[in-house]
Amino acid sequence: MVGLWILVLLVRLVDLQVLRRDEFTRRARKQQERTVELAPRRGVIRDADGTLLAVNARAESVFAIPSDVADAAQEAALLAPLLRHPANELAKKLASPDRDFVWLSRRVSDGVAARVRALVAEKRLPGIQLVAESTRRYPEGTLAAAVLGYVGTDNQGLAGLEYRFDADVRGKPARVTLLRDAAQRSYATRARAGGEASPEGNEGARLTLTLRTGIQHAAERELAKIVAESHARGASAVVLDPASGAILALASWPTFDPNRFGDVDAEARRCRPLADVYEPGSTFKIVAAATALDSGTIGLDDLIDCGGGTLTVGSNTIHEHGGKGWSTLNIGDILAHSSNIGIAHVAMTLGRVPFYNSVRAFGFGQKTGVELEGETAGILEDKAAWSALTLPTMAFGQEIGVTVLQMARAYAAIANGGVLPPVHLVDSIRSPDDADRRIDRPTPRRLMSEETARQMRVLLQRVVEMGTGKAAAIPGYTAAGKTGTAQKAVQGGGYSKDRYVASFIGFTPAERPRVVVAVVVDEPRGKTYGSEVAAPVFAAISADALRILREPSAPADATRPSVLIADLGAGVVAASVLSARLHADDLVPAVNRVDRGGDGEDRVPDVSGKGARDAVRFLASRGLSAQLSGTGFVVSQDPPAGAPAERGAACALVLQPSRAAGDTP
Repeated sequence: MVGLWILVLLVRLVDLQVLRRDEFTRRARKQQERTVELAPRRGVIRDADGTLLAVNARAESVFAIPSDVADAAQEAALLAPLLRHPANELAKKLASPDRDFVWLSRRVSDGVAARVRALVAEKRLPGIQLVAESTRRYPEGTLAAAVLGYVGTDNQGLAGLEYRFDADVRGKPARVTLLRDAAQRSYATRARAGGEASPEGNEGARLTLTLRTGIQHAAERELAKIVAESHARGASAVVLDPASGAILALASWPTFDPNRFGDVDAEARRCRPLADVYEPGSTFKIVAAATALDSGTIGLDDLIDCGGGTLTVGSNTIHEHGGKGWSTLNIGDILAHSSNIGIAHVAMTLGRVPFYNSVRAFGFGQKTGVELEGETAGILEDKAAWSALTLPTMAFGQEIGVTVLQMARAYAAIANGGVLPPVHLVDSIRSPDDADRRIDRPTPRRLMSEETARQMRVLLQRVVEMGTGKAAAIPGYTAAGKTGTAQKAVQGGGYSKDRYVASFIGFTPAERPRVVVAVVVDEPRGKTYGSEVAAPVFAAISADALRILREPSAPADATRPSVLIADLGAGVVAASVLSARLHADDLVPAVNRVDRGGDGEDRVPDVSGKGARDAVRFLASRGLSAQLSGTGFVVSQDPPAGAPAERGAACALVLQPSRAAGDTP
């Protein structure tokens, strides 16, 4: 009997320990272990200077083992005030005996975690436990929020770069096993992550951006200021390095805090510079101007018919903005005075096909390829669908929809010697083992000759120095750019009488541009012109950007004018300057030289009958300055011709139109 009993035991032991070993091992693990999958550590995001923009922090999450919960309703009532969840929802989760694990609240604050831990200890709630997880934090708060995006509860990127590069940044998840004793009390944890004992899992790739935190701060600060002052609906700003296409700042207002992205609606979370489409207005005039100059269709000195302020196409008449009117202007004056009629004639001289091809070449009607989701291509109808008005009105920025980023890139082509750069936000993607991933970018392409780009830089510099962009001037630096004030289109056709988009886009320093800055303000109130609203913002952002980039200011002599050109605005107009040289005949060989009469004394030359520009140049070549009153041609001068003149003296000129009202020579 003893032998038989021993034999039965041996058979039973073989059955339990050999034949059914795997089954009992599984049952033991199910009884003694609970495995929880934790989100991995996401790779950090830095700016170009190494400033951390997105990091990881430790946070605790509350979970429950329903089979260990004694009274679901009572425990739910105790936890609801701490976790800020409805008690009935918590009770449903706790009363789920068929589930081994259930989350109650993810990534709670340290204070909440401490209070839950104290409650569990005081009330002896074995079914309620906490586990450490990794959570995403944005140490700079609202800075570049629309660019960075944000991460959801499950550690998945939901917007911005966090979404676009989620597969790279997320990393591999970790699995934590909770060990329980015979009384079903948890007594230890064991981490498993792909065979590695790392509770953090495998960290994701690190992103290094082209953004500069200081420049981004400046852009967002100035946008907030102008929105508050003008009661605007919103605003956007882009700062580019024209040589590389690197985005140094990409700002939207209003903005939000990605640490609490759920507190705001989708309107505040939108990245306006690449998602919002608007009609650019006069800032778009560079396309027709550059194309015409580069093709040789017009020259710098060619006079363009401005029709006295009107242009009739079929049964429609286009009027000059502000009721202004000029008879003829050259291309420089068209840009400086922002003449709609003048640039319309330039575009019509080009023709529909060349102008359309140029608009496409500048990148309009297609995405820039920046590394963010949500970018729009804008609106550009095929030329076959154009009406008779499309060509002239598109020349001054109507009947086309663009983004701020597209406009900034177009100006970067002029600043970059005629080459359109590939705009980009991400400088590098580096894996945890320090291997860099290759980033494919569009190939830069030439839009115009270097000479045409140089001429355009000079003409746009003139806009700032003597045209509509004077408020964009930057002390110590030269600047170039263009203002824009566009009426907003209304549903059903036509344009609003009181809703505008004010803009200024330009670059600095004008001779060797370091940054391109685009500023667009949506629906400002009170002051609505780009020259009043956007140009000062451009100057403020540019000044900070140049300081941060340590761009040396120009010495006083470098910005001293070499050519005197009359500012031909209405009323009493002071002579202003163009510091760049367009033509050899524009140079003043000796500004201190004065004509000497036959008797050896310095004399004032006779400039009667001359146009304002010719009169100013003639006086400047003899060492005299000019003070202008009126527009048109010189009808009187003081001192009179032949009078003794002192070096540097001023000559007052009175001008009157001799052909048509509003005519400017």
